[in-house]
Amino acid sequence: MTYGEQIRRGREAKGLTQEQLAESLDVSRQAVSKWEMDLSRPARGKLVRLSEVLEVPEETWVAIDAEQAAKERPKDSARPWKIAVAVLAALCLALGGTLAAGWWAYTDIRVPAESSQGEAPIPAEGSGALEELFPDLLPLRGRRDFDFGGQPLGDYDPACVPFLNDPPRLEDESLWSGKLDGGGWLQVVKADPRHEKRESGGMVTFYNLYLLYAPDAGGGPLEWTILTRLVEENVYLDTFAAETFTNVLGYDGWKLSITVGASAGALSFYFSQRPDGMPCLLTVGNNALEADVDEDGELEIVSVDEIPFFAEITDTKEGQEGSMVYTLDPYTGGFANVGLSFAREKGGFVVTDSHNAVLARYVLRNHGLQRVPLTDFSVADYPDVAGTRIEFQTDVEGLSDGLAPDDVLYGTQYRITHRQQAYLALQELYELTGLKVDFCYCTANEFGVLFSLLPDGFNQRSFFTADFSENYGGRGIPQFRIAWKELDNGWSPLSLAEAVLPGPWVPPETVLGWYYGRLGIFRTGEAAVERDGEIPEERNLYLESGDLFVGTLRDTDWGPALVCLYGPYSGGIVNH
Repeated sequence: MTYGEQIRRGREAKGLTQEQLAESLDVSRQAVSKWEMDLSRPARGKLVRLSEVLEVPEETWVAIDAEQAAKERPKDSARPWKIAVAVLAALCLALGGTLAAGWWAYTDIRVPAESSQGEAPIPAEGSGALEELFPDLLPLRGRRDFDFGGQPLGDYDPACVPFLNDPPRLEDESLWSGKLDGGGWLQVVKADPRHEKRESGGMVTFYNLYLLYAPDAGGGPLEWTILTRLVEENVYLDTFAAETFTNVLGYDGWKLSITVGASAGALSFYFSQRPDGMPCLLTVGNNALEADVDEDGELEIVSVDEIPFFAEITDTKEGQEGSMVYTLDPYTGGFANVGLSFAREKGGFVVTDSHNAVLARYVLRNHGLQRVPLTDFSVADYPDVAGTRIEFQTDVEGLSDGLAPDDVLYGTQYRITHRQQAYLALQELYELTGLKVDFCYCTANEFGVLFSLLPDGFNQRSFFTADFSENYGGRGIPQFRIAWKELDNGWSPLSLAEAVLPGPWVPPETVLGWYYGRLGIFRTGEAAVERDGEIPEERNLYLESGDLFVGTLRDTDWGPALVCLYGPYSGGIVNH
């Protein structure tokens, strides 16, 4: 038996039409039709609801999965093949033991810091031989959802919400209301209460939740209509949540979420607006998140169940009607053997080890999940300093976070390592001053990197530090600090006499802007105006966007040297 056959039998046994079943599940009739023809399969949350509506035990779906898996296995009819398989299994066990031992040795032992006597390895895009244990491409099952962007909402009698024209009652029964950017209002209300006595003797009340819509009234009273019914017979009202979304498959709007069962998770409804201003339902997801899993600049909708791991990805393509829905199912793709999981903060679909470190990362490409390099930077991003030898120290008290230099950090925009942060910072130093060092020590933490020429020099003689924004794996305000001459020492790792400094043709009031113009990853916009700061050495640089950079200049015999640069501060306000 298939899913479609079971759904059709269960529906007919209950005397329901496809339209009635679709309405009880908050899906389109076309969706039910596709299920019954085995053109698509319900998501996990819908299976739970199907069991409730059709009174089919949830174990039925598991049995169908097992039956289908058995049919797909090759028949074992020849005894010689059994002997060969037994021998092969024994060999695999032996090889697996050896591989597992190597695996755990790799994942549990830290690689020591490089010696200053040897050549430090130049950072590479890949993460080593361990990645080769994972397939390059994990295939996905795909289907087209022609209803995406305009899911059917149904027609509802105003009597379903008898208090539509009673503002005080509407306010009492309201769970949420929000304004649409293009004009108009949405409101979620509870109605049709049904009281039920629990076995413990207490009472519980079930509600239907309806979404209302009212166009702008120009200052007059709002005229509400029922847009759709979100869920029925729901008791989890305290779990309702509403949040705006931006650039989800090219749309902006409201995401409304509500728990639909103790084990079914939350349904999320994505509402946007049509050009005529009317709200439209893009799609409905179960335990849905938004993430750019194909790295095209737009967020996709990812519905995830963790145990066993199951996911659906909703994606759109310009010029194509509807959306593509890709299914990642442990029963039909061997994904369970890969150990895949979804972690938005770690870059999406990843494989992690026992320490939660990422071993492999996958993105949506070529109708499947394709393995990609773990970081977004390579030697091409720091060509002038790639040959600098760096010795990392991971145990500097108070200054080091203890991470190995090649552990992957997950910023809001890029994946990066401390080693790559260090090379990017040294490249920025080179761009600013034209100077570089052949060898230095480095320690790193959650904010950025610190450099010294002495192995014990970080606390007092760090000649250069760089803090990174969240985009680049840090959590501070981006900033540089350059010590041209450190404390009272008679030496300096950088020579002002050889540095590239502003010439006499650069007006003093634009010196900070001249330095700013030499930056790469820390430059965020075009400079607009510069003015004196609160102290003589300080300068304020305002960008055209209104953001502020604060720089500290020191007069030298060779010209003004930039010592510190902080920013950008949003809106021109120093917020720390």
